[in-house]
Amino acid sequence: MKNLFIQRFLFSTLVIIVGIIQIILDTSVGFNFGYIIVFLGGILLLYSTISYITSRKNKSLEKELAKEYDERDALIDGKVARFSMYILISEILILMFLTNFVVIPTNTALFIVLISLIIIEFGSRKYYNHFL
Repeated sequence: MKNLFIQRFLFSTLVIIVGIIQIILDTSVGFNFGYIIVFLGGILLLYSTISYITSRKNKSLEKELAKEYDERDALIDGKVARFSMYILISEILILMFLTNFVVIPTNTALFIVLISLIIIEFGSRKYYNHFL
């Protein structure tokens, strides 16, 4: 999450300054909207400082959660690779057995292996993301 404290602070001070200028330069007899603009600038300034303080407190928590997600992703990648390797070994053994009886072109066999591994990797990643 990007820290927007400086931009928010500058914008709120600009709004406050514009409101003060409008209060000073407004000579009308009716209601002066400069007070509302200064009030809105103050609210924006208060919001930006509170959000900055709370985001600073949550940095350590975010780092801890990111570390846990990295460990989880590494675990999922390992399980997916292991499952894909088992499927690849069994698929190669089946193709080796079939080539004794049927002539299969090399391009076709490699294409079958490639497509099946893409489908297996996608399915196993979905499975492990759902259950882990």
